[in-house]
Amino acid sequence: MYVIYADAIFLENLIVDYILLIATAKLSGAAAGRLRVLAAAVLGGVYAVLAAMPPGGFLNGWAMKIAVGVLMSLVVFGGTEKFLRVCLVFFGVSAAFAGAVMAAAMIRGDGARGAYLGRVSFTSLLLAFAGFYLLFSAAFRSVARRRVAGTLTSLTVLHNGKKAVIPALLDTGNGLTEPMSGLPVTVCSTESLSGLFDGPVRDILLSEPDPVAALKRLNAAGVYSFFLVPYRAVGVKDGLLLAFRPQGLRQGRREIAGLVALEPRGLGAGTGYSAILGI
Repeated sequence: MYVIYADAIFLENLIVDYILLIATAKLSGAAAGRLRVLAAAVLGGVYAVLAAMPPGGFLNGWAMKIAVGVLMSLVVFGGTEKFLRVCLVFFGVSAAFAGAVMAAAMIRGDGARGAYLGRVSFTSLLLAFAGFYLLFSAAFRSVARRRVAGTLTSLTVLHNGKKAVIPALLDTGNGLTEPMSGLPVTVCSTESLSGLFDGPVRDILLSEPDPVAALKRLNAAGVYSFFLVPYRAVGVKDGLLLAFRPQGLRQGRREIAGLVALEPRGLGAGTGYSAILGI
């Protein structure tokens, strides 16, 4: 006879439900207070204990499982706009984790023991969590990128003891990096950052659209802090941009690493942004 401990079932389900609800909030973008999440996780743990007991067999029906899932969603996300969508995300996340548990149990040979978490070995749970974490991380990164792509943010560029704050477009298509260092490169219009440079350097940057010619003129003037970054774009097979290493970069309030490339022709009139920042 396989013994199931109620406290183990409660604790395991509480932890799992808490993680699943947080994952749902992350994927759906819905607000989730930690106390609400904990309350819903406690509800899920209590339900799991009752469902595991002999008199509670009727609680294992699909209708009851769906009802409890909806109730847990209401506790955390009740009043949220598009609640139905958030609720469906919760069921999808739960199904994904259940699949990970079943797969891990089969790999470990626990599949014949039963469906409760309390009947799955600790090693199988660890494997399930690892698989779910990898799946969730990939899904969350994809959702997060789609959510912010095409939105505007503020970019602060610090250089020569000066500061420029300009609007920047978050763009998943900007994967430009400097080949030697591998650092990401943010593309800015030359005009938007011209105030960071002294007169002679500013004059060269604004008057010379050819990056190679501009670099030669800067070197002839004794300025060696600029370099060329190769790039490819639609209609441009082997392009070059004049770039420099700023003293500091901030996206909003967050410090970011990277280089800055200058686009002398600007980024398009009326676009509402002066830089393109990769994500």
